[in-house]
Amino acid sequence: MKRIKSNTYLLPLVFVIGLLVASCTESSAPVYRGPEVQILGETSYRDLETKFNRYSYRLDNIENGIPPLILRSLPDDLSEINSSRKRKSIFLKSLLPMVLLANNEIHYERQKLEKISRAYTAHQQLDSAQEHILASLADRYDVKFTQEDTESTLEILQRRIDIIPADLALAQAANESAWGTSRFSRVANNLFGEWTFQPGQGIVPLGRPEGETYEVQKFNTVYDSVRSYLHNLNTHPAYRDLRNIREQLREEGKKPNGLALAEGLLRYSVRGEEYVNELKAMIRKNRLDRLAQAKLRITSI
Repeated sequence: MKRIKSNTYLLPLVFVIGLLVASCTESSAPVYRGPEVQILGETSYRDLETKFNRYSYRLDNIENGIPPLILRSLPDDLSEINSSRKRKSIFLKSLLPMVLLANNEIHYERQKLEKISRAYTAHQQLDSAQEHILASLADRYDVKFTQEDTESTLEILQRRIDIIPADLALAQAANESAWGTSRFSRVANNLFGEWTFQPGQGIVPLGRPEGETYEVQKFNTVYDSVRSYLHNLNTHPAYRDLRNIREQLREEGKKPNGLALAEGLLRYSVRGEEYVNELKAMIRKNRLDRLAQAKLRITSI
């Protein structure tokens, strides 16, 4: 591990794999194919801006690729930025690399699944190594798997193991965390309002109704929050509609997009359709669809 600054580390991919698996068990490690991933610990937005400038990272020039950056936490002083445009820009630049990295994990898992699916279609059976991989994917994506259920398991996993468009992820993060300024985004690295029902694993919200036991999930890093959110949308029964919409788009030869998939989030908030319309408005107003086209850099950062 090469130390760059007191709060910044440049990590080879193998080390990052170990670090992230230790911090989050919901999915396999990042599979970014570039030479290095950088974990940032800047606590000031000015320091973070300096870091972004160092890598020539601008949202108006995403054609050059997005540097693979992971934030331990968002800057403490985002709320002190008077310009909403600047605050939004820093927030989006902070989140976009992590959404792409987390989606890259899922894409790699989907490739493994498709390879196994082709093998099963050709031979109507799997060898022991393929069965082991399938069982591992099924376990990670909360699907019951037995040898007799191979075909149905493959079908369910085909719907679950797929990316969440960056425009939707960014809109939900902005909505749920007030563009990174909410209490839970600051003290719990929780950008998507996720709950836990395990006492002591999160933070008790102010004004929680008497008799309720839920807590707001606490994450070690912002990246953990992103990965957990993607896993939640890909596995929870409440978001089956989202997965069905995504599958239908795939069958029609279309790329999943945030505006379409937002329709499957009626149960994400008690506000239902109002919440969905708010997400779609945020995508349009902030032109987040353009960021959904972004790719990670394949050269060194």
